[in-house]
Parts: sequence; C-alpha cells; structure tokens
Amino acid sequence: MEKLFNLYRKNKGFLLFLFVFVSIRWSFADHYRVPTGSMLPTIQIGDHVLVNKMAYDLRLPFTDFVLKKTGEPKRGDIIVFDFPKDPDTKYVKRLVGLPGDIIEINQGVLKVNGSPTITLNEAILYEALKSRTIPFKYNESLGGRKYQIVRHPSPSQESLRFKIPPEQYFVLGDNRDNSYDSRFWGFVPRENLRGEVTGTSISVTFENLIPKFNFNRFAKVLI
Repeated sequence: MEKLFNLYRKNKGFLLFLFVFVSIRWSFADHYRVPTGSMLPTIQIGDHVLVNKMAYDLRLPFTDFVLKKTGEPKRGDIIVFDFPKDPDTKYVKRLVGLPGDIIEINQGVLKVNGSPTITLNEAILYEALKSRTIPFKYNESLGGRKYQIVRHPSPSQESLRFKIPPEQYFVLGDNRDNSYDSRFWGFVPRENLRGEVTGTSISVTFENLIPKFNFNRFAKVLI
C-alpha cells in the first residue's frame, strides 16, 4: 500500500493531467474514424473527424447524464449519434429533418416541408437519374449550408414520406444511394445525439497494412 501511495505522490501531477484530458475528451471534444463511404464526397473513407460534443448537450464526464442543453440541432448539421438499433455503435450522417418536419424523398431527391433542397430543374434531374449509369453529383442546400450529393442511379426508386415525431430527427448520407440511414431504420432520438462534426484531423487508409495518408484531407473544415 505504501508503494502505491509513493507512486501516486510522485506522479500525481501527471495523473491529474490525464484525468483532465480524458474528462475533456469525454465531455467537450472527440474524434472518430469514418470507415465507410456513406458520407461521400463530404467525408472520405479513412477521415478522422473532429466532433464538438458540446454542440447540443453538456454531459457529466464518464456518464450519459445531461447537465444542460447547450444548443439545438439544425438542418444540414453533420452529426455523430448512437445508432438506435445498436447504441454501442456510432454513426455519422447529415441531419435533414427536425421534429415536426415533413420529409419527402422521390428517387433519392429530398424535400423538407414541401420545399426543394436543390436548385436543379427537377424534371431534368429525374431524367438524368433514369438515364445515367455512372455516378454524378449535384448540390443540395439546407440550413444555409450547401454541400454535394453523389448519386449512383438505379432503375427505379420508391417515393417516401415521413412525419418526424417530437424529440426525433431524420438523417441521410450524402452518398445518397449508398447509405444506411433513416429511410431504412427510422428516426434518431434526441438523447442519442453525441455532437456535431466540425472538420477532420487526419485521413489515413491502409493497403496491405501499410498506412496511406491523404494530406489534402488534414485539418479540413466540413460543411
């Protein structure tokens, strides 16, 4: 016991620093590696994204207890959340619908409360979706943000309509035809939100266990 006490006394400064560092990471900021392409082209495979964990809630360190709401999610935010069907798994998606919103998706094209999120002529876009066989991109706008959507057209896609319940949110991937999102498994509860993605720290993939760094993705602000 005395040896442990002496060890603590000699290292208490470092231990205090470690505790503060871990507490800050738990409550204020964190980073996650994105292993899939569901948010292409905004987030690349291998990006390590920076997350503002105080964007919506301040939580007691090392717990899920919310001390205070610090902000409200906005349409267009890129968010990290606990996947509702497996809360131990973190997902990163684009928040497109708030409580009470009406979400309509026709051939993957989004409308929120009857308003289109694209500036393209819809008839021309739908024709392009039917005729193209290669991926293409177009701009989508939500909440003052403009970002790119990548499409991999398929012969037919059903029309979908959702009314978002209170304290629930609707999310989509920017890689619209290759994203497992709210269209398939439903809404994200408010308590599942873990923060807002603000940018990247590094980006690295591996080929035969050899790291390959994408320096163009380092310290990149995400919209």
